[in-house]
Amino acid sequence: MARSGLPVLVSDARRAGEPVVYVNAAFTRLTGLEPGDIVGRAALVPLAPEADPGTLAALAGALRAGEPLEAELPVQRKDGSRFQGRLVIMPVADEAGQPCFSLATLADVTAAREAPVLRAEQCLQRRALDEVNGRLRATLATSGVMASWEWHIAERRIIGDARFAALYQLEVEEAARGVAPSVFFSIIHPQDLTRIRLAVGGVLRGAEVFSKEYRIVLQGGETRWVQARGRCYREGEEVRTGRFIGTLVDVTEQKRAEERLRVAQTAGGIGTYEYVSGFGTASVSGQFCRLLGLQLAESLPLRTINAVVHPEDVPIIDASAEPQIGSISQAEFRITRPDTGELRWLMRRGEYQRDTETSDIRFSGVIYDVTDAKRTEAALRRLNEGLEAQVAERTADRNRLWRLSAEIMLVARFDGTIAAVNPAWLAVLGWSEVDLPGRDLFSLIHPEDAGRVRDGIAALSRREGLTRFDSRLRGRDGAYRWISWSAASGEGLVNAVGRDVTAEKEQAEALRQAEEQLRQSQKMEAVGQLTGGLAHDFNNLLTGIIGSLELLRMRVAQGRLAQVDRYVMAAQGAANRAAALTHRLLAFSRRQTLAPKATQPNQLISGMEELIRRTMGPEIRVETVLDAGLWTTLCDPNQLENALLNLCINARDAMPDGGRLTIETGNAQLDERGSRQRDMEPGEYVVICVSDTGMGMSAEVAARAFDPFFTTKPIGQGTGLGLSMIYGFAKQSGGQIHIHSEPEKGTRMRLYLPRHVGEAEGDEASAVPSALLRAVQGETVLVVDDEPTIRLLVAEVLEDLGYKAIEVGDGAAALQVLQSGARIDLLVTDVGLPGGINGRQVADAGRALRPGLKVLFITGYAESAVMGSGQLEPGMHVLTKPFAMEAVAARIRDLIGAP
Repeated sequence: MARSGLPVLVSDARRAGEPVVYVNAAFTRLTGLEPGDIVGRAALVPLAPEADPGTLAALAGALRAGEPLEAELPVQRKDGSRFQGRLVIMPVADEAGQPCFSLATLADVTAAREAPVLRAEQCLQRRALDEVNGRLRATLATSGVMASWEWHIAERRIIGDARFAALYQLEVEEAARGVAPSVFFSIIHPQDLTRIRLAVGGVLRGAEVFSKEYRIVLQGGETRWVQARGRCYREGEEVRTGRFIGTLVDVTEQKRAEERLRVAQTAGGIGTYEYVSGFGTASVSGQFCRLLGLQLAESLPLRTINAVVHPEDVPIIDASAEPQIGSISQAEFRITRPDTGELRWLMRRGEYQRDTETSDIRFSGVIYDVTDAKRTEAALRRLNEGLEAQVAERTADRNRLWRLSAEIMLVARFDGTIAAVNPAWLAVLGWSEVDLPGRDLFSLIHPEDAGRVRDGIAALSRREGLTRFDSRLRGRDGAYRWISWSAASGEGLVNAVGRDVTAEKEQAEALRQAEEQLRQSQKMEAVGQLTGGLAHDFNNLLTGIIGSLELLRMRVAQGRLAQVDRYVMAAQGAANRAAALTHRLLAFSRRQTLAPKATQPNQLISGMEELIRRTMGPEIRVETVLDAGLWTTLCDPNQLENALLNLCINARDAMPDGGRLTIETGNAQLDERGSRQRDMEPGEYVVICVSDTGMGMSAEVAARAFDPFFTTKPIGQGTGLGLSMIYGFAKQSGGQIHIHSEPEKGTRMRLYLPRHVGEAEGDEASAVPSALLRAVQGETVLVVDDEPTIRLLVAEVLEDLGYKAIEVGDGAAALQVLQSGARIDLLVTDVGLPGGINGRQVADAGRALRPGLKVLFITGYAESAVMGSGQLEPGMHVLTKPFAMEAVAARIRDLIGAP
């Protein structure tokens, strides 16, 4: 626009007083005012004092109303000189149709009445101005060619909108997060780069206004012209704490049109002519003849001149017209050049004057070629029509999509107020288009999903790009349906599209339940297949227990007490083996209740080393390689001992002819890649590795090693639950176990357990000397169990230790005791109780009645729902059946004595 030669200035219609934000070099040349003299002022032009007040009022009213205006006003230059100026104001609207800028041009028309030629040139300038203004308005009004940015100076970060992202070949999310300032300069034409860097540097050093035209080079090598405008807003005293906000407008077509217009105005030149009313000839210039394609002459008959004019257009010289003294005549016309046959567009302009000496009425006029300008105008008109058609087509497409889409569409404000919904809401949820606008969206969202929806809208308000989430939405009938949303923000609103996925959710839930039932049936099938082996094992164990007790009874009756300990040890050994088999079954079912605590595996392995060596036998060499800096892990130490012992026994069975067993510990840090390979979460882990030099496993056997009941041992020598139990323990503890094995080369088992930040806890049972396991007078324990034998045994132990025991057989009786005034220091209860009230419910009710009541669950099979998925509340502990009476006594004394 600066190269057009037209004085131009722009004011900001969005700010009070419409301050000037831009003037070009032509304006400076005409008025003598530099940009610093007028930018930021409310007055568009420096008017002379004698300016007509009525005209000034009309000017102010047009600016307020956002209406176009054309007026002539006296203008005062910076040096005090004056001229008559023609001011043309044209408002420019934004995408919403609201005025955002006022574009004004100022022309000096003082000499317009001095000579017809000058007036003709002025007319030409005016037409050029109108065309340039029109093209600029069309360009600015077309939202698809504008991009905006927000430059956070202190952060050295530029945030751009979607069109900025497209211009710079960026992802929308990347542009919304912000890019380095170097990206802004990366596509500027090398010949313009230094100039723009200096201009931006001026803004960053304190200048407020930035307005430059320059070229950019797009991907593929295409060069485009852009107009960049911006303003620096300080957030404090320092400029570098502010923001530099601006827009980019593609003005390539405008630049090309201006260039074509400039060529059109200057290439043909101006031809002059004059004739006296009533005569049949006219005096003409050489350029006049050349423009019409006629032979050079000083005078030509009117019929010769008018003969080249298109029949539908007005003649160049109309001898029959009634002369109007002092009036200006102007018209466009087409000619067919006699010399070339080419059709051209020309403009004529002139006026009638009376000769003061002869009283003749003379017409003095000019003609000039405007063919290229007309072609440019037609091209711009076609371009605008094409843009309007595209906009109309896109709008129609959006409207059709809005009306016909089977998916629900929503427009809402960031506070959740619904602005509009499409007709699909009626079919999906029963709400019509007029039911919901103005209502709160969250009144329709299921309460459990409201937080997720609020988080999604908050992310959109931060311009974080497309957001996806699921939520349940209440229909008109009160029923909720699952909706999968895709939402984005724009123009301060949330625009969302939702798909009804209720059927998919129900199918997924049905599939999950079916899979769970299938897994359970597979387990039951596997248990059925193993029934014979389990019955054999349990019969052996029960025979040992029953036989030992029978012999014990006989020897006591006979008075032969010397071998009593032998039978007691035999019965205890068989019972312990039965308990171990039960634990394996519970671990396989993944319903075993764990009592996790901070554990140091090195200490645990050192304590088991002697047991392991004896278990391995003399033909197997046992080696330990323990990492001195091993981390602590949070797990059930008893289960870890059981897992480690099972791994060692498996290794022993794999080395029937002897070999080497190695137990190693170490720390491992798993990244995303390593965790995916091991089917684990990334993080820090403690690793316990048990390796042997035995016969190893094939890939097929290793792949099935953790399958429940899978074993390669002969029938009766193994249940196939050992490794599945270890696998269940590892997964419950948040870890994993992996096998690496090759036939005839041995096997390496790696057990991964998550790191725990903290010190390992000591052995509670061993930390309390037996001398301290006596009750304080009056201490009372409530024992709840539906098995009379267990109640008897526990009560006997408690009374031997000086405790008072209250025994009940079900949850209802326990609640009566808890509701009474009896002293209760500890509640010992089974989890599975008859009568409809389980042990966890008894404990919760007891804590409600007696805050801080300590609880010890004794259980052989705990439902995960009752136990909180294996995690106990503070003050609640668990002891797994079967257990030693000494362990019960130690745990009770420890819990009662704890603060």
